[in-house]
Amino acid sequence: MQVNFSDQLRRAISHERLDAYCQHGSSNDDAELFAHYAWNMALSESLYTPLQCLEVSLRNSVHDAATAHFKTDRWFDLPGVLSPQEMNKVQEAKNTLVKCKKPLDAGRIIPELTFGFWTSLFDVRYEKILWPWLLKPVVPGMPRHIRIRKNLSKRLNRVRTLRNRIFHHEPIWHWCDLQRQHTDALEAIMWLNPAMMAFVQPFDSFEEIYHNGLGKYRRIIIALS
Repeated sequence: MQVNFSDQLRRAISHERLDAYCQHGSSNDDAELFAHYAWNMALSESLYTPLQCLEVSLRNSVHDAATAHFKTDRWFDLPGVLSPQEMNKVQEAKNTLVKCKKPLDAGRIIPELTFGFWTSLFDVRYEKILWPWLLKPVVPGMPRHIRIRKNLSKRLNRVRTLRNRIFHHEPIWHWCDLQRQHTDALEAIMWLNPAMMAFVQPFDSFEEIYHNGLGKYRRIIIALS
């Protein structure tokens, strides 16, 4: 490798992004700093699987329950169901499909809606519009004594925060509750659909990567340098 490997890597990642790792406890030692960056990448990659499966399960569970309750798969177009903010998100999804010259059927609109759209449906403004009827069919596996909109909203918003940090390539390795966040995401999948939980488990590598820690990545960085 070239002598200036560390300098080149710093430029590629950016000093500002690496500063965030220093602020969260990583030292200025190049090997440790880049090892934390690599470990963070691996943790983020491992969390992508449960987060993806949670998002897919959530949107389809809400859509199925809403379709059954409102007796139409275009429930999101019905007057009085969505607030203006969510109506705008639906219109943005439709606009995307129009640009791609795809039909505006519900089966195409639903996947175009963001995770933020689906989590927003658990906000208090939908308390009386959706959740007196949809909560049990959406999360049939959630224990009855905690199965209230507020609890599910808190859980999903924490997941959304984690998801956003991962998708923006931000540090998560230092989170003291990262294991709990992973467990909470898996539990939410179980509430939504036990079959999806069974599907996720063989591909979920988070615990192994988390417990193995920094050593593997430090050795790789030293070898590269």
